[in-house]
Amino acid sequence: MIGVAAGTVLLGTVAIEPNRWSTVDSSGAPVADLFERAAAISSAGFDGLELWERHLPDDADRAAVLIGALPPVRILNSYVSFDADDPAAFDAVATRVRRCGANAVKFNVGADPASEPDYVRRTAALLDLMADDVMLLCECHEHISIAEDPIVAARLFDEIGSDRLGAIVHTHEPAEHLRRRFDAYGERISHVHVNYLDMSSLSVPSLSQRVDDLGTKVDLLRSLGFDGSWTLEFVHGVLTERDQPVLLVEQASVDVALLRAVLKR
Repeated sequence: MIGVAAGTVLLGTVAIEPNRWSTVDSSGAPVADLFERAAAISSAGFDGLELWERHLPDDADRAAVLIGALPPVRILNSYVSFDADDPAAFDAVATRVRRCGANAVKFNVGADPASEPDYVRRTAALLDLMADDVMLLCECHEHISIAEDPIVAARLFDEIGSDRLGAIVHTHEPAEHLRRRFDAYGERISHVHVNYLDMSSLSVPSLSQRVDDLGTKVDLLRSLGFDGSWTLEFVHGVLTERDQPVLLVEQASVDVALLRAVLKR
C-alpha cells in the first residue's frame, strides 16, 4: 500500500507542543518530551501519529527508542524549505522518514509565484528520495504557499505527474473553498487536518464547540468523494495556561473520541 490507509485517525504531535510557533523558545526547539508522554499518547485513542520532524531525535539510537515507545508514525510533518536548492536538507527529511517508518511526508511549497518551476523541480527531487511506498502530501490552505490557489496547486500536481503526490485539506476552510479544491484536484486529496485554529487570534476551540460544523464538513467531504485519513492537528489550549503537554494530550483524547463518533455517523 502507498501512503496512509483510509479511515486512519492520527494525532499531530504539533498539537501537544507548546513551542510549535517558537513562542516559548525562539530557537524553535521542542519543549514537549515525547519520551515522557509516550504512554499517555499511546493510550489516547489514535491509530498513529503525524510526527513533527523536530520531535524526532537526531541521534539514531534515541530516535529508535522513541519510535518503539510511540504509536506508529504514519506521516512525518516536515517544514523543509522549498525556496532554495538544499540537497542536505532534503536528505535529512529522507533520513527521518526511514528512521520513523512514516508512510507519507507532509510538506509546503513556497509562497513566491515566480518560483513555481523551482517548486515543481524540488518537489520531484524530494519525491525521488523516498521509497516507492511513501507519498508526499502537499498542505493546501490559505496563507501558506502558492498551493492555496486550487488552480496553481492542480498545475503543480500535473507537472510533477506522480501518483505518490497527494494533498491535505482542512476542516476550518469554508465549504466553497473545499468544493473548489475538489473540483481542481479532488483525486489527489487523501488526508484531512481536523483544525479549527482561528488565524486572527491563534486560539483553538474545543472540538465539542465545533461538532456541528465538523459533522457538516465530514458529510461534505464524503459527498465530494473523499475516502482518506485524518489528523487531529490542534486542540483547545493553544497559547493559554493549558498549553502544557500533559493537558494537551488529555484534550486530544477527548477530541479523538468525538471525531470518531462523527466519522461513524
